Amino acid sequence: MIETGIYFGDIHSYYDLNLVLSSVTIPPATPKTNYIDIPGGDGSIDLTEAHGEIKYKNRECTFVFTVSPDDDLTFEERKMKVSTALNGVRCKIILDKDPNWYYNGRCTINEYKQDKNLLQITITATAEPYKYKLGETVATFAVSESTLLATIKNERKTVVPVIECDIDVQVIFEASVFQLNTGRNRILEINLKPGENKFQLMGIGGEGTIRFTFQEGAL
Repeated sequence: MIETGIYFGDIHSYYDLNLVLSSVTIPPATPKTNYIDIPGGDGSIDLTEAHGEIKYKNRECTFVFTVSPDDDLTFEERKMKVSTALNGVRCKIILDKDPNWYYNGRCTINEYKQDKNLLQITITATAEPYKYKLGETVATFAVSESTLLATIKNERKTVVPVIECDIDVQVIFEASVFQLNTGRNRILEINLKPGENKFQLMGIGGEGTIRFTFQEGAL
């Protein structure tokens, strides 16, 4: 089995397009910095986190593939098939060597190159700065009228979870108190930070469960 390919959405570079991955370039996400010079003074004022957290620029990823000389299609036919499938398409990008995470970006066929028997196709992708866990993270807790101390771990990207309760629940998070009704809730002030997030949970009038569902993003 080829383990050096890439899924672009549901399309695999090798199994569907007969492309052999030659190289991958995924640069680190670049922080959006904001420095204000101090006229007549030393250094500058750093306003990078003026809005609460660091933001990042998109990543420009590059994937270079080779086409076997004994391909069942001519190079012109292979170029057309790859372009039809991927050029301009926005999709999840999953590397075989990193199957539990994906990048979300738009693909561009950047170059076709033919040098004697070597045929190359280069695909670039303008991807969001974070790579995302393939499946959503779910944290479920049993609650009662006694206070439960709960911890939810999150990756680097801050995220607002969807919270589902089968009874009304009182939630204390970062010194703020929230009354969550039975059913589906999304509270913008309950924003999971990187690392461990501490909660106090208490069922109102009985026992039940509360479930937090969120999409983790890493750098």
